[in-house]
Amino acid sequence: MNTLFALGTNHRLATPEEVAQARIPEHLLPDALHTIAQRLNASELVYLATCHRTEFYVVHEGDLCPGRLTQALRQALAELTGGVASLPESSRCLLLQGASVAQHLFRVSAALDSLMLGESQILGQVKEAFRQSAQAGLAKAKLHTLFGQAFRAAKRVRTETRLSQGATSLVSLARNIIRERLSQDSRPVAIVGAGEMAAAAGSLVRKLDGTRDIVIFNRSQERGQALAQQLGASFQLLSNLFEASNGFSVVVLAVASEEPVLSPAVAARLAPALIVDLGLPANAAPECAAVPGITLVNQTTLHAESEANRQARAAEVAKAEAIIREQLEELGQELLEHNLAPVAKALRQVFYQSARWELQQAFSNGHGTLPQEFLDELAERLAQRLVRTPMKGLREVAFTHSLQALDTFLSAVSGEHA
Repeated sequence: MNTLFALGTNHRLATPEEVAQARIPEHLLPDALHTIAQRLNASELVYLATCHRTEFYVVHEGDLCPGRLTQALRQALAELTGGVASLPESSRCLLLQGASVAQHLFRVSAALDSLMLGESQILGQVKEAFRQSAQAGLAKAKLHTLFGQAFRAAKRVRTETRLSQGATSLVSLARNIIRERLSQDSRPVAIVGAGEMAAAAGSLVRKLDGTRDIVIFNRSQERGQALAQQLGASFQLLSNLFEASNGFSVVVLAVASEEPVLSPAVAARLAPALIVDLGLPANAAPECAAVPGITLVNQTTLHAESEANRQARAAEVAKAEAIIREQLEELGQELLEHNLAPVAKALRQVFYQSARWELQQAFSNGHGTLPQEFLDELAERLAQRLVRTPMKGLREVAFTHSLQALDTFLSAVSGEHA
């Protein structure tokens, strides 16, 4: 597994702004990924970009270490995006190699590394990232094996533990804060955005208060009206929010935007209000927190709630980590079988040639002759049977020691029968 690398950054290592800064602009994909793969001399690559991580899973069979690969990635991102995308300093970057890559991906897919422990969205995001890379011809046999095992690990964690019960999304982390505000303030709720996060926020408000008026604000009228209809809400264009004044108890921001959509001036007009900023990068300018009457809750604020959630589910986390270890062992065995395949083929060929020669010699010394097809079939059957015992031993040697033992054995066998 030493050819596997994980690069980039995430919420455990960097600030939300730095994670967002490392993201490749959508209009440059997937061409940028092909160029990055070439720059890294990577035979395979999967790019995972979510609210809390910008990560590159790479198969690199050269001699570069994670640090050197990160330097190459940093340079490639700067050149390809004209400086729009950039990695933080190395101490805040993901630098993993070998089995650590598999363990990290398994934990990510199973929502053990999420801001919201056990959240339900990350597995779909990982699957979509893999699908897109496979479609672009960047994810091949090795990453197919790695990600396939990651998906199995995630499925087991969801079905064999209770991690996914209760709060399972970033929106859910703000549940208590929103519930308290709704109990104190009867004004409508504004939801800015019409994507998955905005829909989740609207559903949460409906569960907390089924009769509360909700207004969806969005740039696209079509998507905004669709979400409004789904939630039993009304719709307005996003530009109308900037002219609104103190009409909302809660304003949820969930917009994909490189720049803040809520300025201190707009926040002042909305005050008093609870602003729940789910955007990454942040949808609300930091200065909004200082506006009188505004309570700003953003992803940094939600980290504390996330840690409390993690501690409360410690027993389930232990079960999930045990599942991860089991799946890592299964991955090791699967990768080992992939590496054993050429060894078994070479050894079977050696036995086949030897058996065929001995049979031909035996029947050519006064014992008659065998039809060619029968001779070939008999030699193949003997080779298949003879290969089983040494392969069993080689499997144990390679698993206990290293795959280099297989290379040494294969070279010796090939050299002897060259």
